[in-house]
Amino acid sequence: MRGAAMRRAGRVAVGLLGLALPLSAPAARTLDCSGRWLTRTELTICADPKLLRLEEQIARRVKGNASRLSFGQYLGVRHWQAVRASERDLCQTDRDCIRASLRSQGRFLDRLQRCVASTLARRTCLFNLLAEERASLQR
Repeated sequence: MRGAAMRRAGRVAVGLLGLALPLSAPAARTLDCSGRWLTRTELTICADPKLLRLEEQIARRVKGNASRLSFGQYLGVRHWQAVRASERDLCQTDRDCIRASLRSQGRFLDRLQRCVASTLARRTCLFNLLAEERASLQR
């Protein structure tokens, strides 16, 4: 009796978890220039069409990779994106600093795309890529 109740509770929990998770990965964050609580960096990006285009390209690329990543890998990339946005916000209104940060994100996404395309060593490639990125952020 006890084992059957535990299995039933487990199935209910798995069913509820399935309902709670979205059917597809959530959309990558794009910068909403009409928002009220923008940082100085975000205001600078919104005021510069080239920076805004770079920001949107990065968001599109993250979203484009979503279908090729497991959910956990996708969450890792989203976490990376949030950390890099925090780092980018340290630039304040320095357009060159913002541009360099966005280009660095683009290079990371280039390497990520190569990892995703390589089927044999994908897991190792992703692990090494994230380790390199962590090391570069600590410098």
